[in-house]
Amino acid sequence: MHVCKSTTDLKRGQTDLKSSGKSSFPIFLGILSLSFYAHAVKAAETPAEKPLGQLTDNLRLTGEFRARYEAYDFFQPVGASNNNEYDFWGLRARLGLEGTSQYVDGYVQGEYSGIYGLPNNAFATPGGALGLGALYYTENNRNDSPSDVHLKQAYLNFKLTPLGFKGANLKLGRFEVQDGLEYKTGDAKFDTLKLTRVSQRLLGTFDFAHATRNFDGVSVGYDQPKYNFTASATHPTQGGFNLNAQDEISKIDLVYAALTSKKDALLAGTESRLFYLYYGDNRNTQVIDNRAANQRPLLSQQSLQIHTIGTHWLTVQKLGPGAVDGLLWGAYQFGDWGNLSQQAYAFDIEAGYQFTDLPLKPWLRGGYFQGSGDSNSRDGKHGTFFQVLPTIRLYAKFPFFNLMNLNDAFAQFIVTPTSTTKVGIDFHHLSLDETNDLFYAGSGAGSQDSSFGFLGRPATGNSTIGELVDVSFTHNITKQLSWTAYYAHAFGGNYVDNFYRNKRDADFAFVEFNASF
Repeated sequence: MHVCKSTTDLKRGQTDLKSSGKSSFPIFLGILSLSFYAHAVKAAETPAEKPLGQLTDNLRLTGEFRARYEAYDFFQPVGASNNNEYDFWGLRARLGLEGTSQYVDGYVQGEYSGIYGLPNNAFATPGGALGLGALYYTENNRNDSPSDVHLKQAYLNFKLTPLGFKGANLKLGRFEVQDGLEYKTGDAKFDTLKLTRVSQRLLGTFDFAHATRNFDGVSVGYDQPKYNFTASATHPTQGGFNLNAQDEISKIDLVYAALTSKKDALLAGTESRLFYLYYGDNRNTQVIDNRAANQRPLLSQQSLQIHTIGTHWLTVQKLGPGAVDGLLWGAYQFGDWGNLSQQAYAFDIEAGYQFTDLPLKPWLRGGYFQGSGDSNSRDGKHGTFFQVLPTIRLYAKFPFFNLMNLNDAFAQFIVTPTSTTKVGIDFHHLSLDETNDLFYAGSGAGSQDSSFGFLGRPATGNSTIGELVDVSFTHNITKQLSWTAYYAHAFGGNYVDNFYRNKRDADFAFVEFNASF
C-alpha cells in the first residue's frame, strides 16, 4: 500500500531550509531574537494594540525557543568500558508565519535543532545505548555536536464551511499528527489528562526530542458540537533522535481515523473515541523481534502491514470535596509482521482523585498498563504489541523502556503550590509481559533506512525490570516563559541485575527553559 504520492516531495517549490553546519544556528537564532526584539519595541511604543507577533489582522509571526541541559548516569553491562555517565546541551528554535482568511489558512514553520557535547562511546556491545545521548550520537553520523535547520510544517487548511459543509476542513502539506488530540474541550484538567494520559500512545510528534517528527500528506476533519471525525493519510518525516528531520520516509505509509464522542455528549463529564491505524513499512532495514537475527527478513523483502483498532473512555466527575477521574484505553493489532502473523493487544486502566478545595490541591492517581509480548518465536505468530510512532516520553518519563512487552503498575502524586507551579512524583513497577520475548526501547522509525526505530535485548528468562521513581517541577513565569526541572532514579530488578551487572541502577536529570510568542 502506498499513499499520498503527491506530497512525497514537499521540498519542490519550497525554500530548502536544511543546513548541516553549526553556523546555521546563529543565523536562525538571530532572526528569532530580532523578531522578539522588534515586536517588543513595537508593543512598548504602541500599547494596547496588536499582541506580540500579530503583524496584521490576518498575518501572525510565531516563535519558540527551548534550551535543555541533560545528565545521565546509566546502567552498565559487565565488562563494558563505555561511557555511561555524561551530560550534554540541546537547543531548539522555531520561526513560523501563519496566514488566515475566510476560505483557507496557511502556515509555514522552520526549525533549528542542535545538540552539543554528545558522548562518543556510550553505545555498548553487548548492551546497546547507555542513555539517549548514545542514540543521538549514532543516528547523526557519529557527530558529537550535530545541528540542522529544516522545514517543520508547511500546509494549507481549506475551510469548507463557506461551501456548505459546516465544521469540515481539508489540510494538505506537512503538519503534526497527535492521536487522541483531535479536539480540545477547553476544560484545563480534562485537557491535561487528554494530553498526558491519552494522546500519542501510537502516533505523535515526539516533541521531547530535539528534532520533532512531522507528517506529509492529507488530513480531513469534521467537527460538530457532539462529535469529531478526523482522518489522515501520511508519510512520516525523519526526526526524533535523528536531527536531519527535513526528509520524508516515503516507504512508511500511515492511515489514521478517529471518531470521538465529545465530553458530555453521551455521558456527563465523559468522552469516548474509536480509532483505526494502519502502518505499512517496506524500508531496507531489518525488523526487531525475538527470533534469531538470521531468521528476521529485511522489510524490503517482507514488509510490515499492521492494523490497529482501539478505543478510549475518559471521565472527570465532581465527588465530595474534589473530583474523581478515570481512564480506559485499549487496542488490538492484526496483520502481517513480515512473514509472521501479527496478533497483539494492549490496555490501560487508571483512576484518580483530586482534592480541589484543599491547599496544594493534592491529586493522587494510579493505574495498570499491559502491552502484550510474544511467548513463542517459532509458532508463526508475532504477539508483541507494536507501538508504531509514539511520543514515548509521555508514558516513559525516563525513556529507557517503552510500552512493548511491558507491564507497568504505577502511582502518581501531584500538588499545585501556586497557580503557576506544579510538582509531580511518580512511582512505577516495571516488568516484562513475556520472558521469552525481548526488553524493548525506542520511539519508532526516525530514519529512512539506517535503523528500525526500536531496540530489543533478550529477557533471558528474567521478568522484573525494576522500579522507577521520579520528581518533576514546572514553573510558568508568564504565558510565554516557563522552566522545568526533572530527576529520575531507576532501581534494577532481576532482568537488570542479570544484564547490567557492572551498574544496576540509573539516574536521569534535566533542566529546561521554554519561551514562545
